[in-house]
Amino acid sequence: PLWLLAAAVVWAAVVRRRRRQAAPGPGDEAGFLQGLAAELDAGASLRAAVTAAATRAPALDLSRACRLAGAGLPAEEVGEALQASLPVNGRLAAAAFRLAAATGGRVAGLFHTLAARATEAGRLARERRALTAQARASAAVVGGVPVALLVLLAATGRIGPLLAEPAGGIVLAVGLALEAAGIGTVWLLVRGAGR
Repeated sequence: PLWLLAAAVVWAAVVRRRRRQAAPGPGDEAGFLQGLAAELDAGASLRAAVTAAATRAPALDLSRACRLAGAGLPAEEVGEALQASLPVNGRLAAAAFRLAAATGGRVAGLFHTLAARATEAGRLARERRALTAQARASAAVVGGVPVALLVLLAATGRIGPLLAEPAGGIVLAVGLALEAAGIGTVWLLVRGAGR
């Protein structure tokens, strides 16, 4: 029974890490925007710069924006595709793209600034994760140990005496309710720190 619990914990950790690695983040967006600014600094056209810079951020789904830019479709459509693809600066990058397409002005500096903004957002997210790590670990230990003990008692058949008495079932139910309330409180605190 104990090895089964250990296997479940390892499996949950692996799944969580894969989910976190698969999602594009501010670093990917910063790479794209920095590449876009570099392409524009090098003299590329706005539409060609979008296509070239997309290779710097493979985690972002920029295929629609690249197709629209390559096909020469209106800047509004390309801007909407950029907005949908960029989680941090989508709206601002779309507005900058539309402005540059309409006026022909130099916007490389603006894309450098947006890249710096995305980098800062990523740094703040990492710092927030680090600062809330202790609370999350405490919640996992405090919430997981009693549940693991109950599973262990049930697997070894030692939970029978606890449930044989009416008071035992009540104590168990109250304990589990308090445990759930505590985990919920810590979750709300950690979630509130993320805003």
